Amino acid sequence: MNNSYRYQLERYRGRGTRYTCPQCGRKYTFTRYIDTENNNQYISDNVGKCNRLDKCGYHYTPKQYFTDNPWKRDDFLVADGSLRHFTDSPCKRKEDFSFFLSYRENEKKKNTPPPRPICTLPEWVVERSLTNGAVSDHVQWLMNTYGEEETERVAKMYGIGASMQGFVIFWQRDIEGRVRAGKIMDYDVVTGKRRKYAGAIGWIHAIMRREGELPEDWELTQCLYGEHLLKEYPDKIVAVVEAYKTAHVGAILMPDMVWVATDSLQGLTAERLAPLRGRFVVFFPDEGKGFQLWQERLPQIAQEVGFKYQLSTFMEGKGDGVDIADIP
Repeated sequence: MNNSYRYQLERYRGRGTRYTCPQCGRKYTFTRYIDTENNNQYISDNVGKCNRLDKCGYHYTPKQYFTDNPWKRDDFLVADGSLRHFTDSPCKRKEDFSFFLSYRENEKKKNTPPPRPICTLPEWVVERSLTNGAVSDHVQWLMNTYGEEETERVAKMYGIGASMQGFVIFWQRDIEGRVRAGKIMDYDVVTGKRRKYAGAIGWIHAIMRREGELPEDWELTQCLYGEHLLKEYPDKIVAVVEAYKTAHVGAILMPDMVWVATDSLQGLTAERLAPLRGRFVVFFPDEGKGFQLWQERLPQIAQEVGFKYQLSTFMEGKGDGVDIADIP
């Protein structure tokens, strides 16, 4: 496939990217065309290709679609409203073009979902986690491993909080400084590894909702962990990892980069990486499944968001699931 083409058949990413063929009716056999210059939106539900070439052979191309529906072409009208494809169109009156322009804009509005409201947490809850006198086992492990001075520097950069029980609180603060979330986790002070048992992970907003300190309709909208640092260091290379702990270790060992975390393997999305637009980014996936998944997703995300990147192979051969923080 020539990636220079604007309209491309969607890459396979599981059954969710394959549809029922409009001609033969078979499920999971139809591949739709996407518009790479319009956030990879589908051109239309019936514009695509059936993979049953011998038994069906349905193939409705973008060129055929825009020939049949000329008013839906981006270049149907120029910016000043004058006619560009008047002679190619079935419409012969200027009033008809005005109608189709209005129709096209209305269709765009109908098909564009409203932006999700961003719910945030109050600053006082963050302040309480920083001034309650508690030291989390995670921060204590950082001190024991990398020294008090470096740990204090990183703890201040990221605003690492703590619960009275010694759990660490990772505050997600977006590029505008708004607190999107607080994740509570229990770490082993000796090994530095996350403890795995029921209740070892929690969210501040869930607790506050139960206690009536947040409305019931409060919704979590995550951002990159450490995203607020992007504004503070606009010229630094950005390093992206999966885990919060890895971001802290990276910020200690390689302070010349801004370290941010996706929170999970599936957190590598165009929406969450949007603040990286225009930056140079180095991705440090975990070994094994993490590397394979990120390697597959990154080309499309980088093109959609607009950043240059390098995928690090630093963890290759270190063991499945291992990340930077696990290397002695």
